[in-house]
Amino acid sequence: MQGYIIAHDVGTGGNKAVLVTPQGEVRGRTMATYDTTYPRPGWAEQQPVAWWEAIAKSTRTLLEQTGVSPREVLGVAFSAQMLGVVPVDAQGAPLRPGIIWMDGRAVDQAKQVMARLGGPRVFAQIVGATLTGKDILPKLLWLKQREPEVFRRSAKFLDVNGYLLRCATGEMTCDWSAAAVTGLFNRSKKRWDDFLIRFFGLSREKLPAAVS
Repeated sequence: MQGYIIAHDVGTGGNKAVLVTPQGEVRGRTMATYDTTYPRPGWAEQQPVAWWEAIAKSTRTLLEQTGVSPREVLGVAFSAQMLGVVPVDAQGAPLRPGIIWMDGRAVDQAKQVMARLGGPRVFAQIVGATLTGKDILPKLLWLKQREPEVFRRSAKFLDVNGYLLRCATGEMTCDWSAAAVTGLFNRSKKRWDDFLIRFFGLSREKLPAAVS
């Protein structure tokens, strides 16, 4: 029996999906779109359930177009937009719309972080770049300051890929590449940095398991 892999690219405008052989031969491709909302200037949000619905829709379309049986699918892969924040409850249900990568609402929180570490110039010398309102750490602090009830109720803060993996596997995780851009991850030790988490007043329990 021929086996196939379905790969999903969950981007800003929609989910692009392909069905390929293990040798990389493309047998089918499709796209399912979803909406972005802009509640205020500089904000950009998407409904996490819409990402999963787009994956389900595009998967069905690929199988129908190609005549491939679900039993022939060897695996499913996700590639997703980074720098998003999805607060979820203990069951993995979103507590608010996802704050996506292009959302720059957390400008004040980015300035607060850099001020605590010597200002933008010193921060850039240490880290290699200044923080913006689009980065993960400022967004988490924005939630803590501006939506404290959502922050309190959140069991975990997932990114887009983490939310999709939760839907697919039931596990709440964050891969190392995504964790590395949060500002809270020790890259050399490949684990969350407890000192930084405490320093910024966040909770280790609200961060998903970091996995390779």
